[in-house]
Amino acid sequence: MAIKAADQMTILDVTDAYSVMLTSEAYTFIGNTSGATPGQTCSTEAVAFCGTNQCASLTVVAAEITCPTGISATVENSGTSRVKITFKTTATISAACEATIPVHVDGITVNKKFSFAVAKTGATGAAGRGIKGEPVAEYVGSASNTTVPTSGWSTTIPPVTQGQYLWTRVTTTYTDNTTSVSYSVAKQGSTGATGTTGSQWYSGTGITGTSTTATIFSGSGVANARVNDMYLNTSTGNTYKCTVAGAASAAKWVYAGNIKGIQGDKGNTGATGNGVSKAEISYASSSSNTSAPTSGWQSTPPSVAAGNYLWTKTVFTYTNGSTSDPQYSVAKQGSTGAAGADAISLTITSSNGTVFKNNSGSTVLTAHVWKGSVEQSITDAGVCGSLGSIKWYKTGSDTAIATAKTLTISAADVANAQAYTCQLED
Repeated sequence: MAIKAADQMTILDVTDAYSVMLTSEAYTFIGNTSGATPGQTCSTEAVAFCGTNQCASLTVVAAEITCPTGISATVENSGTSRVKITFKTTATISAACEATIPVHVDGITVNKKFSFAVAKTGATGAAGRGIKGEPVAEYVGSASNTTVPTSGWSTTIPPVTQGQYLWTRVTTTYTDNTTSVSYSVAKQGSTGATGTTGSQWYSGTGITGTSTTATIFSGSGVANARVNDMYLNTSTGNTYKCTVAGAASAAKWVYAGNIKGIQGDKGNTGATGNGVSKAEISYASSSSNTSAPTSGWQSTPPSVAAGNYLWTKTVFTYTNGSTSDPQYSVAKQGSTGAAGADAISLTITSSNGTVFKNNSGSTVLTAHVWKGSVEQSITDAGVCGSLGSIKWYKTGSDTAIATAKTLTISAADVANAQAYTCQLED
């Protein structure tokens, strides 16, 4: 047996799941300092769905509900689509707890949990203590920064001499008529010595020359020069240093240097460059891929017979008039291959999809055989001309279940999922 083509299709049978929900699943009882008192109630409703469809009847039995100590349960509307369950405290509940509610629907029992929490009242806290009025700040000067002054305190800040200390005392009175006192201290700093005035730069064109002899330049424009002040002549780049302080008519300056570097020598003229001015590319056909053609070169690629070679020649012309040696590259024109045989393929179509629901439904699987782009004729008995016959298999088995063009599948044939393989065999 030779398999010429095959395809596979998987059929599913899905059943809706049941789900049970409570409209609320927790409740918090409000209690005193001991807990929730007897007589408080809360309620919830149970509903059920099969898939997305709400169930018309479900049953809850009060006697089957497991309640924590101190809580009882009653049931209303059992046997309808919404069953109400009411819980009631019968004793003081001081801690969180939960009840278990068995819900029966279509022969299935689902246990749902309902949680209880208790919000207790906290014990009364002690009376608080606040600040009465505004805190009072007082100040005093002192020669000590470690011993608190015993007199002289004032609500205004006094002047403090250099090197002495300013003490601050803050008195806070509370609503229970108690007080607290806090201190802080700061030192009055001494005035530092007068610093030396630094040198300064000036600029202009009033100071000139390169003399290192101290000279007066009355037109310098510097009204009050100091020793070591510097001057830049913005035209020449020369700099000068003041050696005798004074007004422009008395200050003396000496040449200090020039901020401009000397000019370098002119470099020699370089040799004339030699670049590429033109590239000539030509093409020729040949039966050899090792010996370059000696004739037949042209500016456009020629037609090349299958199995022959296309040669490319490049010659560069340089700006000095010289030319390069020819550079060659070669490529082979491939031969036309023989025509291939038409491919045979097989596909499966389903008349009613691939999914059954709740064990109901059916579909017809049909085989289609293609040779190249042409669909082939198949008899009802599964014979596809001279190509062979159509056979159907359940995946995992080597025994054919049918030899036919079509295969009918019903929900009874599928347990959750079943893959079917169709093969063209000769």
